[in-house]
Amino acid sequence: MAQAVEEIDRPAPYLGGMTDHAIAGLRKRREEITGQVHDAETRVTKLRAALANLDAAIAILSPEHPDYLAPRKHYRRGVYFKRDELARLVREALRDASKPLAAGEIAATIIAAKGFPDACHLAVTKMIVARLGAMTRRGEIAKDGKTRNARWAVAECQEAA
Repeated sequence: MAQAVEEIDRPAPYLGGMTDHAIAGLRKRREEITGQVHDAETRVTKLRAALANLDAAIAILSPEHPDYLAPRKHYRRGVYFKRDELARLVREALRDASKPLAAGEIAATIIAAKGFPDACHLAVTKMIVARLGAMTRRGEIAKDGKTRNARWAVAECQEAA
C-alpha cells in the first residue's frame, strides 16, 4: 500500500523543451480559433439583422398587408411583329376575304405574307386570337360562333338615320 501512495505523490516527469514548444503551439492555435469564433459570431449577428430587415420588407409587401403594391407586369414584345403591325395585318386579311375567316385561316394568310416558317403557326395563331378578341371588344370586327367554330369579319358600319 505504501508503494501506491508514492506513485500518486510523484510529479509527472519533465520531458524537456519539446513539450513546452508543443504547448505553445497549441495555445497559439487556440487563440486563432477563438478569434475565428468571435468573427463568426459577429457575422451571425449581422446576418440575423439582415434577415429581420428582409422579414419586415416581406411583411410590408405581402398581399395581406394593407399597404401592399403589386409589382407591375413587364410586357415583352414578341419577335414576330412590330408595334400595331399584327392588328393592321388582321384588318387587311379580313378586308380582302370574301367570307368570314377563322383564326387559323387568318394566321395562314399572315404567315404567308410575312414569309414565316410553318413551325410558328401555333404561336402566331395565339397572338391573332388575342388581337381578334381586343378588336371585337372595340367593335372593329364582328365575331360569329364560339371557340373553334368562331369566324371573324369586318364589322358593318351603322349608318346614322
